[in-house]
Amino acid sequence: MVRVKVWAPDGHVIWSDADALHGESFELEPEESALFGTDAVRATVSDLTKAENTQEQAFGELLEVYAAARDADGLPILVESYWSTDRIVRDEVVISLRTVPLALGAVAVVMLALVPLALSLARRLDHAQSDRVALLRHALVASDTERRKISRELHDGVIQDLTSLGYVLPAVQKHLPDEAAAEREVLEFLSERLKTDIASLRGILSDVYPVSLAREGLAAAVEQLVEPVRSQGIDVVVEVHPDLQTVSSEAVELAYQVIREGLRNVVKHASASKARIAARLDGSDVVVEVEDDGAGGPVLPTGDGHLGLLLIEDSVVETGGSFGVGPSGLGGTRLVARFPKMTVWSWAR
Repeated sequence: MVRVKVWAPDGHVIWSDADALHGESFELEPEESALFGTDAVRATVSDLTKAENTQEQAFGELLEVYAAARDADGLPILVESYWSTDRIVRDEVVISLRTVPLALGAVAVVMLALVPLALSLARRLDHAQSDRVALLRHALVASDTERRKISRELHDGVIQDLTSLGYVLPAVQKHLPDEAAAEREVLEFLSERLKTDIASLRGILSDVYPVSLAREGLAAAVEQLVEPVRSQGIDVVVEVHPDLQTVSSEAVELAYQVIREGLRNVVKHASASKARIAARLDGSDVVVEVEDDGAGGPVLPTGDGHLGLLLIEDSVVETGGSFGVGPSGLGGTRLVARFPKMTVWSWAR
């Protein structure tokens, strides 16, 4: 204890061990005034900036304790004592030394109990991710197999039959009598319609399975891909950098798939009049961009009709690349895919 003051209810210092405080009056705080006439005790760290504490400032931080009491005449008084906080600090250290190890030990026990569970969950998550990737690969390989099958059946079946029919019709037309003008006109119409249908089927065949991709390269395959799009009135600019000839065949296939799916969404969902396709090398990465001036949005679509984009995104990410959809400088949507040029797996594989 370093100081004692005895207060009257009006804030008068009745007595203090500091002679300079005898007879002085100070304004008491409401919490202190409320103690008079009770048997309560109140303790707090002292505010040594108050006028009443000028005599205590030399002691540093102090704990002040107010104890309500009564004098010999039964009048209420308030005894205020000031205590050094050194013992409190020492007690705090002792309590900390006793409780901190206990708390850390409890945390350690909890961690030891949670680590096996966390490892188990991590293994499950890893297995689930591996299963998901495997299912995705199986689905995409099956998709490519079906494309090959459809391509072969179209080429060896329907297209061959229609081509043969296209050769037969002119021969039949030659054997018609001169007076059969109406029949000859019908055969001419059918011949022209067959040529148109055969050309359309060959375009579908190229879209389903681009033979030119392996034989002539990405630029030729993309030009073949955009030809029917241009016929629909959409102005498509193609920029395929010649350095892409140095990348792996899997990366070229993936680039083609990204372009095809992006262009397909431009036609189906963008209502665009202009589109731009770009494929280039950026260091060790292939960067593919498909953008348009349509009414699309800067968010990857997740609704019906966009499964192809989601599969493409998974395929690009699986190679260690990135895939995103955002606003285009043309005013519409811009699709960007980036993946290693030495990609060893793609969803077209």
